[in-house]
Amino acid sequence: MFRTRVAIAASRSLRVRQTKSSLLQPTVSFRQFSGSATASQSLPVRIRGRGTGTLQTIDVEGKPYKIQTDTYQVLGGNDSAPSPVSYSMASLGSCTQVTGSVVAKDHGIKLGQWDVAVEGILPTAVLVKGEQGNPNWEKVTVKVKVQTDVKGGSLDPKFKHFATEVERRCPITQLFVRSGVAFSSEWINEPL
Repeated sequence: MFRTRVAIAASRSLRVRQTKSSLLQPTVSFRQFSGSATASQSLPVRIRGRGTGTLQTIDVEGKPYKIQTDTYQVLGGNDSAPSPVSYSMASLGSCTQVTGSVVAKDHGIKLGQWDVAVEGILPTAVLVKGEQGNPNWEKVTVKVKVQTDVKGGSLDPKFKHFATEVERRCPITQLFVRSGVAFSSEWINEPL
């Protein structure tokens, strides 16, 4: 078992140190998500899906909306709603924009229009044929065009820091990056 100590510096940076011990229970200290007024220590998300075959209706607890999923006809679906893999790409794109809005507030950057394109290559041999291996995405590419008040274009250090911070703080980006997928991104700063 590992005991994890999290030290919080005044700059809101996070340091993690692990020590091996079979007798110690894990301990965790939380840092603030951001300087935003609505930030909380944790964000619980609960969903429940019900359906038959490949069609599923997903309820998000405490919210009035529902999400429909299906899959491609080649996988036995009717293609009547986006597939779970399409939603994973959509999740990455929209979480990038949401996280970018949070980070921009923290860094005093004004934003305008976003254009986020996500492309993934998903090998199907494990999913469809049952072959051995990893059914994870092979490659994921994100291309972000965003209007900001940062002068100096895409190579401006302030804009580059903004893009890096968005990717570091975005939970869905980190889900992909830490899964081992070949992840790449391109950020383009357009004038506001």
